[in-house]
Amino acid sequence: MSQKTYRNKVSRISLAGGLIGMLTTNPRRALDEEVKDLNDQGWKATHIQPHKTSNMFIAMLQTLTLLITFGLWTFGAGYLILAEKES
Repeated sequence: MSQKTYRNKVSRISLAGGLIGMLTTNPRRALDEEVKDLNDQGWKATHIQPHKTSNMFIAMLQTLTLLITFGLWTFGAGYLILAEKES
């Protein structure tokens, strides 16, 4: 009896924030495209997790960027996708 072994991969989707991000970013489409790309490479998405920074420095940098651009843009949060492939 042979045991199946799997390889894991984490893929990160970054989304834009601010007014520009709100108007141009479609999280559903970004997730669909990334999962399709993973599937085309033979990976199977097993878990999708929202990714938010818990680092105070990064949060302050995001806020500063948003203020400097008058609310138009900042680098935002995103999603982490865990995928697996049989090896």
